Amino acid sequence: MSLIRYIYKTKTLSEYGRFIFISLLLLVAAGNIFIPEYQVQNVDTQLLRLKGKHFTYSDDLHIREFISSVKRHNGYVCMGTSESTTLRDGNYYEFLDQDTSYGTRFSILGGAGRTCGLHMPMLINYADDVDSLKVIYFINPVYWRSELKGFNKGYWTRYLNRGAYRKTIDNSRHQDFMDITREYDQVLNIGEKFLYRAEYWFRKIRKPFFHDLRYMLFPDKYYEDLQYLAEKKTGTSIFDHFGEIDTAYIDTSWNITHEFKNRIWLNPIEDDDYRYNELSAFIRLCRDLNVDVTFILGPVNEIFIASYQASYLDAYIQTVDNIRALLIEEGVDYIDVTDLGNLPGSFIDNQHHSSYGAFMIYQKTKKHLYEKDGL
Repeated sequence: MSLIRYIYKTKTLSEYGRFIFISLLLLVAAGNIFIPEYQVQNVDTQLLRLKGKHFTYSDDLHIREFISSVKRHNGYVCMGTSESTTLRDGNYYEFLDQDTSYGTRFSILGGAGRTCGLHMPMLINYADDVDSLKVIYFINPVYWRSELKGFNKGYWTRYLNRGAYRKTIDNSRHQDFMDITREYDQVLNIGEKFLYRAEYWFRKIRKPFFHDLRYMLFPDKYYEDLQYLAEKKTGTSIFDHFGEIDTAYIDTSWNITHEFKNRIWLNPIEDDDYRYNELSAFIRLCRDLNVDVTFILGPVNEIFIASYQASYLDAYIQTVDNIRALLIEEGVDYIDVTDLGNLPGSFIDNQHHSSYGAFMIYQKTKKHLYEKDGL
């Protein structure tokens, strides 16, 4: 009992606390001094995608591995928002990747709300790596609508930690990027700023032990964290309903799935320059960094809009025209698939194309890339 009372004396606990704290500091310092950074391994095959955490903190060697794997195989990275995620019967980039008529492979970097501005930090922080990288960026005009038209706190904090954002600003005083992200600091309160910053630095501090040392001792763990493309193309026949409309799934009169019809999920287009400025900033950054980008100008679901709220349609069509004019003015390479907006079966809801629509996008993209790359 006397030993227990001694251990739990305030003075004794204080001494133990100081000892533990100093020991941890020495351990962290030793790790950052003596544990070498794990080097990029240059995997043989092209990577399909990376987990979002790597881009959230923008401090991971996996990003460099992802970029270099695409470049070594002369492949493409397909970037975009939620329309570039997985569809039930296949999406356009999957059709492209499995097409056996040419050898080019297609990786994917997308996600809901991941507009072009959110792809800029990766390009800025890995400027040397992305030189000559080939990119396809899918523009979805619905991000010009009222509730999505400006800077979106939820999307930015999901895809880019504030500490990584400050690092991006420090790495490059790219004025366009600073202009479209100046609200990042303004929308966070003091507590949020502290927590995001602490999270960022905690990750950096532990990196020598949880990344570098871990991968050196267990190399297989490095490869387990990567997602690969299929070893070889197997042809598009692996996709069900390839190039067909599944009428049991899609209501062609409304151009949506049968279960979506009664949902209230459509907002008007409102005048705002943010998305145009964001797109222009992305175009200029790609030009500055010698990124070879091809844009796909996506459609809006004109059939659904006309049936659901016809008064919204003119503004949506005008927005598509404005985006097209911007692409032409900037002199960029782009593929126009906006005519799909009037094609029955091309959408599954008010804003996402169907696999049938993806098939049409695949056909136009393939034709364009054949001419561009001389395939």
